[in-house]
Amino acid sequence: MKLYVVGVGPGDPELITLKALNILRKVSLIFFPTGGKETLALSIVEALIPLKEKTLVELYFPMKKNEDLSSHWENLSQIIYKELTEKKEGVFITLGDPAFYSTFFYLKPYLEEKGITIEVIPGISSISALASKFAIPLGLNKEEVLVTNAENLLKTPEKYATFPTLVIMKCHKYIEALRDFAKKFKFSVYIGKRVGQNQEKLWYNPTDIKEEKPDYFTLVILKQE
Repeated sequence: MKLYVVGVGPGDPELITLKALNILRKVSLIFFPTGGKETLALSIVEALIPLKEKTLVELYFPMKKNEDLSSHWENLSQIIYKELTEKKEGVFITLGDPAFYSTFFYLKPYLEEKGITIEVIPGISSISALASKFAIPLGLNKEEVLVTNAENLLKTPEKYATFPTLVIMKCHKYIEALRDFAKKFKFSVYIGKRVGQNQEKLWYNPTDIKEEKPDYFTLVILKQE
């Protein structure tokens, strides 16, 4: 039994890799994660290949990770195991790049315990997509690039102020505070909401954000001026 874990990119169907597309065309069983609201990864795949002849299995992934979810991961692994027993091969799709903040890796040990072979297919991350939208480098020469979340940065801002490039994830609730950080430590600000998706919005400055409110799929790149 084999499970391909495929990164489908940040939202634009044209940003999926050729290898990922070939696997999606070949394999008839597709597992797709939801947080109870959206099926973004599946919508990307749907724009590329017909799904009528595919077997689609929805897997609920809770957003909260600060509790013991071992029984939930075990239940999901049993669902995947049961489907793979019949189909032999399956694809688990995930936004962006699987190795970068994908909740799949909470599930991975439970699948390996059941003897399922896993192959990970990388994808383009939202970070790379946002940098390309603004035509800026994330790093040059020996520059350091740090990726963190807004909560960590704002707890100890001086700790992060020396990095030439900061990528801030999970930041939609902290845009104003990040603006103050950028102003104090002289960073240029690049903000993207749902990069590569139909609802994409880009801002150079938090003060430009008016009616369009940032959401969970918002990230910020800060570069020293």
